[in-house]
Order: sequence, then C-alpha cells, then structure tokens
Amino acid sequence: MFWFKKSKQTFGMQYREQTSMKISWGHWFAFFNILWAILIGSRYAFIIDWPETFFGKLYFFISLLGHFSFVGFALYLLVVFPLSFIIKNERTFRGVSVIIATISTTLLLVDTEVFVRFNFHLSSVVWNLLVNPENGELSRDWQIFFVPMPLMLLVQMLFSRWAWYKLRSLERQKWFRGVGVLFTCLFVATHLIYAWADAYIYRPITMQKSNFPLSYPMTARSFLEKHGFLDIEEYNSTLEQEGRPEAPAIIYPKHPLTFATSNTEKANLLIITVSGLRADALQNMPNLHQFAQNATQFTHHYSSGNTNNTGLTGLFYGLNANYTDSLLNHKTPSVLIEKLKQDHYQFGLFSATNFKDTLFEQALFNGMKLPTSKRIQPSNESAVKNWQDWYLKRDETKPWFSYLNLDLSDLMHAQKIDNLADEQALYQTQLAKLDEQLAKIFTQLNESQQLDNTAVVITAEHGYVFQASEQDVINNFSDEQVQVPMIVAWRELASGKEDKLSSHVDILPALMYHLFWVQNPDSDYSQGHNLFDFTQSRNWVLAANYRWFAIITANGTQYHIDRKGNYQKFDRTYEKQASDRPPLGLFLDVFNQSGSFIEK
Repeated sequence: MFWFKKSKQTFGMQYREQTSMKISWGHWFAFFNILWAILIGSRYAFIIDWPETFFGKLYFFISLLGHFSFVGFALYLLVVFPLSFIIKNERTFRGVSVIIATISTTLLLVDTEVFVRFNFHLSSVVWNLLVNPENGELSRDWQIFFVPMPLMLLVQMLFSRWAWYKLRSLERQKWFRGVGVLFTCLFVATHLIYAWADAYIYRPITMQKSNFPLSYPMTARSFLEKHGFLDIEEYNSTLEQEGRPEAPAIIYPKHPLTFATSNTEKANLLIITVSGLRADALQNMPNLHQFAQNATQFTHHYSSGNTNNTGLTGLFYGLNANYTDSLLNHKTPSVLIEKLKQDHYQFGLFSATNFKDTLFEQALFNGMKLPTSKRIQPSNESAVKNWQDWYLKRDETKPWFSYLNLDLSDLMHAQKIDNLADEQALYQTQLAKLDEQLAKIFTQLNESQQLDNTAVVITAEHGYVFQASEQDVINNFSDEQVQVPMIVAWRELASGKEDKLSSHVDILPALMYHLFWVQNPDSDYSQGHNLFDFTQSRNWVLAANYRWFAIITANGTQYHIDRKGNYQKFDRTYEKQASDRPPLGLFLDVFNQSGSFIEK
C-alpha cells in the first residue's frame, strides 16, 4: 500500500513537471511563430495604400507587432496550452503543435496573396474560390503558395526539438518577460490609437482598419460622446461629407486618357436624373413616354447603388458604388467632367434639392460654384425654370453640358404617409407634375432644333419602395429600389427598346467614346461596358453600398456578399432563398472587378 501511494505521488510529480515543461516550451514556440507571423505579415506593407504621414507609418509597425503577437499568443492559449494537459507524450504534443503552427503560417501566407488579388482576407467563400475545381487554372496558381509548406514544417520541427532540449537554458533568459510586456503594450496601443483616430477621423490610420486578417480595431465613439469628448452630430456630418474614414485610396483613371480629333461639331450633353423614379413609372408619364418612343429605352437597367451618392458614382464615374467613400475622401474628379472642362463646354447645373448630396460639392463638381435656389424648399418646378432661363441665355456658338437634378424621393418621404393606397396615389400625382416639367424641357429643345446635336440621358439615381422609410432602404436592393429607367436620345442610336442587362457604370464609357472619341480601353477609366455597343451582353450587374455587393443576374436572381464573405441569395421577387452552393465563378468575377481601381 505504501509502495502504491509512493508510486502515485511520484507519477503526479512527474506529470506536473512534464506539464510545466510543455507549458514553458509552448511559450517559446509561440514566440517563434509570432516572429514568423510578423515576418510574413510585413508583406501587407507592400500591398496596402502606404500612409503619407509619419504617424500613419508608425502606426502600421505598431499594429503589425501588436496584432500578430496577440493572434499568435491567442492561438497558443486556445489550442497549444490546453493540449499540454491533454496530450501526455511530449513528442506527440510537440508534433501536433508543429502541424498546427505550420498550417497557420501557410494560411497567413496565402491570405497575403488573396489580399493582393481581391482586397479581401480569407473567408469560407474565398477559400472555396481557391480550391474550386471549376476554376482549374486558378487552383493551380494557388498551389504554388503551398510549396513552402514542407520547408516551414521542417523549420518548425527543428526549432521544436532545439527549444525542448535547450529549455533549461531558455528559462533563464530574463529578456523574454520584457518582450512579452512590450508586445502587450503594443497591442493595447494599437487599439487605443485607432480609437482616437476613428473619433477624430485621422485617415492615415483609419484607412488601415482592414490591413490584417482577424483585425477588429477598437472604436470608442459612445464612450467619448458620453464624457463630452466627441460631438456625435458633427462626427456624422463629417462622415456624410467626406465618406467613411477606412475607405482606401484609388487610382482613377489608371492611365492618362487620350482622344482622337474629329472634324464634326462637338455634341451637347444633357443629363437628367430623377431620384426615386421607378422603372415602371413611364406608363404613367405620357410626355416622357412619348419622348422615349423616339429615343433608345433600356428596359433592363439597374442603378449602381440604392442611394443618391452611390447611383451618381456609377453614372458619372463609371465605378461601382463601393468606391463612393474613396471619391469623397480624396475629392476625385470625374473623367467626364474633366473632359468637358478641357473642351471649354458651357456648364448649366441645376438641382431641385440645392445639390444636397455630398458627392456633388465634395468630388463631382468640386471647385465649381453650384447655383442654389433662394427658395426655402427647392422644387422640380424651380429647377426646370432656372434651366429654361439658362438655356435661353447660353452662348449658341459654344457646346454646352447641362445636368438637371430632379427629385421624387425626398418629396415622398417628407409626407410620411402610413397608408399604402394614399402613398401610391401621391406618387402618381407627383409623377404627373414631374411629367409636365419634363415636357417643358423637351419642347424647348425641339423649338431650338438642338436635339440633332444633343445627347440626352434621362435616368434615376435609384427607384422608390412604397411603405419604406429612408432607413429601411439602406440595405434594400429590390427591383423597386435599384431598377430604374434609362432613356438615351442620340443621333447615332436607333429609337426603340433594348432589353439587354445594363448598369449605370455603362453610360460613362459610351459617352466618352461616342461623344469625345476616347482612345483608351474602357477598363482604364470605368468598370462598365459601352452601353451603346449592342453586340456586348452582360450576365450580371452590380449594385452596392459601403457594406454589401448586390450581384443581379440576367434572370433577376440576386446574390449579396459582404467584405467578410457572408452571402445571401434572393429570387427575382426579392424573397430570401437557401443557398448551400454559392456561384463561385460569379463571385470570382465580382472580386476581380471590385478592387481594380484600388491603389496598391
């Protein structure tokens, strides 16, 4: 009995001693892999838009060390540390730890390349894209990044063995504790600095929000507001004016544009947008319907977004709406507006809402004096009357560009009608009034005989959803919200209906080519295709906002996917559907296109 108790006591001491050694070894093994992760993670410095300020650059290195030291230690704490108690054999324990570490570092290496190509980090959807057998060529490309895996495994095994046999010596190293304290301080500093930068919109730091995988920097807006350090109304106003602070810098256009010379007279351009004009509204607008009969009507057309700013981004920039915040941040001009200025066009800009949408003053017409109405409540009537006055006084010897920004959406939301029938009746009333105003424009153009040399584009930033507040439609991409009319009257186009799938991003390359004879390929300055080229067809178009990509296919099915790889499927009636098998090839096309103008 005494022998049994003594043996049990000896076994307990051996178990505690071996467990203590495995835990101590685990600390050094985790430190070794943290250094590996920092070394591989430094590649992101060559991928991201490098900050221009010293403080922004310093933050990158602080976050690099702080983030990967935390992730490495968290992996040890959640996986390796429990295994030191579960697996009794030290060789088996070290072998399992080596395998886990090798897989983790390999995935980090793959993530850096994913970020290069798609501006996304690894997720379940992205992983399925990489291993999808339907994309054999892509799968072969990614296999290259698993080639170093055996070498990494060998290095991990060598360090594992060396650290185990040198453990007594390593335990006497006094500097190791200091390194742990340093990494902890850097991790805390990463989040505190980001919280400050987010509250005061310091973009050289906030633009680094998504630099690293598994990175979720801390924000403290509510805390700062509660203690009087942040005016949340002023903060939200700044975001609305300048875009979200994490938006990346972009290169637009990718290359300087060149134009062919032409002996023909320069064409005039009139663009009319009506916020809230639904695709089915034309049947209740006789004047606009008649105008469309003598023009080209694109009946399967979608806006680039579900808000005014995102719709204007596609229309005037030819870019997907996920670039809206970047355009606001950097006050990026439109290549169309720059070309019009270069050719000395007369500008006539008029708005029923006093150009309240931030993209106008902040980027699209930045540096230009925008006319505003003296009326307390601007209206479509006053905007059209101002356009008529300008049109009569214009210099007839020079080409002109006019943009008329009309509105239905704000007029409807201002009424706050709870009854569906009353809201629909009011919408029809507003359509009739709008149709009367458009008739005045058509009459004036006809009387001046300008239509032969004038391209007229009539569309909407977005549609209108009945019984939905402005807050309700933030993430709504139903046909009622994003399918809009697109009517183009231009001498080179035959009148009639065209039912090909089209998007707002397609109008800019059409105008740049047919009106200004641009020589560059569409991809240099747009993500769309020439709308007037009827030989081209699309399988999908993209509507977006700051969070979601809404992929709309030709049959009306939609796939929504966010930057974290979450996705949803909707049928043509906008009812959510179960989807176990995402369309990986379609997602790959979207990912490749979505980051094509991001500066790297």
